[in-house]
Amino acid sequence: MERGDEFIETSNLDKYKHQIDVWYRVYNIQREKIELFYDFLSSLYFIVDSTFLGPDVLFTDIDQKNHFNWCWNKILTDFSKEKIFFKEIGTHHDYFWNFFREAYYFNKTENNESRIDEYFFKLFDFKHKKSRSELDTLTEIYKLLDQNFKK
Repeated sequence: MERGDEFIETSNLDKYKHQIDVWYRVYNIQREKIELFYDFLSSLYFIVDSTFLGPDVLFTDIDQKNHFNWCWNKILTDFSKEKIFFKEIGTHHDYFWNFFREAYYFNKTENNESRIDEYFFKLFDFKHKKSRSELDTLTEIYKLLDQNFKK
């Protein structure tokens, strides 16, 4: 009986891998770009988190947006040194400003711990089994960054 259970689990895993491969092909998601976009976002998160002066200093929306913009421009500059270029302003900037405002700055002012790095890792990691919602989010972020990626 255990062999049958093992077969079912393997079969489901194979089915999942096939469905993921189909999903990536349908949405033209390339592994190299997923890795690049993950590096971009994890670098952005790192610089936002490591340079955050605290909720007592950055407590207004204007202060937080200025901090985010400084971090955003720093990451764009760092990537441009490696000959990897993203557009400076666009829907991607607006999307991530809103994301960080809600998921990072709001949590910091409420003294909650951020789990953005873990979220990005699971979202972009090929080995992590994703829900439909995670796949939709990954696809949305991928398209957004891909449209603003200067080839």
